[in-house]
Amino acid sequence: MAQALARGVSEPVRAVGLLSGGLDSALAAKILLDRGIEVVALHLESPTACRSDVRAVAAELGVRLEIKPKGEEYLRLLRHPRWGYGRNMNPCIDCRRFMFTLGADYLEEFGAKFLFTGEALGQRPMSQTRSAMQLIDRAAGLTGWILRPLSAQLLDPTEPEKRGWVDRSTLFAIAGRGRHLQLELARRWGLTHHQSPGGGCLLTDAHFSNKLRDLFEHRAEDATTVEDVALLRIGRHFRIGPDLKIVIGRDREENAALTRYQSAERFCVEPVDFNAPTALVCGNRDETSLRIAGELIGAHARGVPSGARLRWREGAGWVERELSPAEPGAPDVALATLR
Repeated sequence: MAQALARGVSEPVRAVGLLSGGLDSALAAKILLDRGIEVVALHLESPTACRSDVRAVAAELGVRLEIKPKGEEYLRLLRHPRWGYGRNMNPCIDCRRFMFTLGADYLEEFGAKFLFTGEALGQRPMSQTRSAMQLIDRAAGLTGWILRPLSAQLLDPTEPEKRGWVDRSTLFAIAGRGRHLQLELARRWGLTHHQSPGGGCLLTDAHFSNKLRDLFEHRAEDATTVEDVALLRIGRHFRIGPDLKIVIGRDREENAALTRYQSAERFCVEPVDFNAPTALVCGNRDETSLRIAGELIGAHARGVPSGARLRWREGAGWVERELSPAEPGAPDVALATLR
């Protein structure tokens, strides 16, 4: 890899930066732009990433943005991380190696010479220690070819610095978990379109990790899709049984989003004429699933009027039925709320 990266240097030097939409990756791009490096921002779409307006970040920076999916291979990594998990379901070392490997694959396509990231030394306890960074770079086959502008002066010189593409003395020596220096740089440079500091990965969240663990326990590996994982971001999740889970929307936006996840294995049950959430049933359409979906809708409704009705699609049309007196209120089954 190093030999391939070293060939054919020409001006201006172009680099690929992993742009998450967060503050640090935006700052790293700005640092290199101000030093004459042509930046291509690479955003790797993930069903486990916090939402960010990465397009607005790229537009503010004035850089070319390429959005690529992490894909199904990423799901296998989540199940079988070589270097294990952090406090929750976050395989940070495996994930960084995976992203760097994907990024390296795009260097030739984008005509770039090296990769850079917004990592800061000591900011993340699992993946941003000196030893972890060295391990990740080595495992990705990219030792010396990952530039970290925010902490470069605290790390070993990289090939872009050694070759004079980037002046090491103009890079930064930021370390630690605080963000006051980064926030000051953003203010000084007028960067406003970025995710709040500290956000980023849902895998570090205990509630999301519980839902992911449940999915992996009840869904075969070869049947699990990116869409299955993306669904975990939406609504309240209730595990009813091995083959039945029901998701309840929290608001109007989530109710609408749940309808887009309908498939041969999932269907929505909706209130017809009263204020209540939509339920996405992940499992068979039978009397049990319909009854429990109704109970959950009733339990989360803002009052259930007499004669309230539910509906769901069958074929090209709708089927309706009245919400029975037994359904409003707390569900009459023991439900484990995954949240």
